[in-house]
Amino acid sequence: MESTGNQEFKTLIHSLKTSMQNYMEDANPTYSQNDIDECCNILTDYIENILKTTSKEEGMDIVEYSVKKLNDLNEKCQYELIETNEREQIAEIIIIGGNKMGYNSRNEDITEEWREW
Repeated sequence: MESTGNQEFKTLIHSLKTSMQNYMEDANPTYSQNDIDECCNILTDYIENILKTTSKEEGMDIVEYSVKKLNDLNEKCQYELIETNEREQIAEIIIIGGNKMGYNSRNEDITEEWREW
């Protein structure tokens, strides 16, 4: 994420991570700190990659790939990693990334086609 220098994304991902960690301390979920870190890494990679794209088609390929990786991770965690609050935060990060490139509006959920969370 350092290479993008984009504080907005760093803040959003940090907020998501904190939320997941706080829940993990309060409950006994099926996911671990490693799963939280993996989720954040997927999102960081998504941002770094989408900001390098040169076409909407290329951007949507990055969206699809990232959403499917998140699907797999959430399945591995017995669908407990990405709950309602996390879903909204993750979708926001992905949508803003596409919006910054001009591929979608901020009101357009570009994750919906592939999202299982």
